[in-house]
Amino acid sequence: MRHVALAAALAVLTLWTGPAALAHHGWEEFQTSRPLYLSGTVAQVRWGNPHPEVRVRLAAPVTLPGSLATRPIPRELEEIGGRDVLRRTTAHPGPATEVTLILAPLERLSAWGMPDRVRPGERIEAVGYPHREEETEFRPELLVRQDGRAIRQRSVPLPATDGATTGDSTTGGSAPRPDASSGGAVSPVPWIVGGLGVLAVAGGAAYLVRRG
Repeated sequence: MRHVALAAALAVLTLWTGPAALAHHGWEEFQTSRPLYLSGTVAQVRWGNPHPEVRVRLAAPVTLPGSLATRPIPRELEEIGGRDVLRRTTAHPGPATEVTLILAPLERLSAWGMPDRVRPGERIEAVGYPHREEETEFRPELLVRQDGRAIRQRSVPLPATDGATTGDSTTGGSAPRPDASSGGAVSPVPWIVGGLGVLAVAGGAAYLVRRG
């Protein structure tokens, strides 16, 4: 009975999040102890679930803004350690000249102040993490649009792996939870704060709890 329940749970999770999300889009698959900053120009966009993918041609070289650690960020991201991440962030070192940003699902982007899609040619900034195996894949926790909107991409504390900090040092942190054109230098733009769940098996039954 337990094996049947587990199989059913996996099937539901696959349908709900998509095979790609199960494969390598969870936070644990990224180097969350190594936050990086990047800026560049959007070269290609695949807009859809489970995760929109935005190919970015990096500025050469990527330069870390001096004001990064003090920039305003969405309150919800601040509450789960976003400020501490900014303090630890360094500039993307290369050698890749293009990276693919794996964004949050569409319904979350819309709820977090980004109902419109990213367009080729748009200048963007991002703070996030490189994939453990795919050097050109990048999972941002914060995306900054050309118009200045700062859109969070994370809703849960980071996994406590590789010595990653899971909360803001000013609040003491929190326990980790599972998370189901041409190039050239790009000047940082000002940031403006803009305004699915856990699948568990217990007692031989599968439970789906949606996250906010």
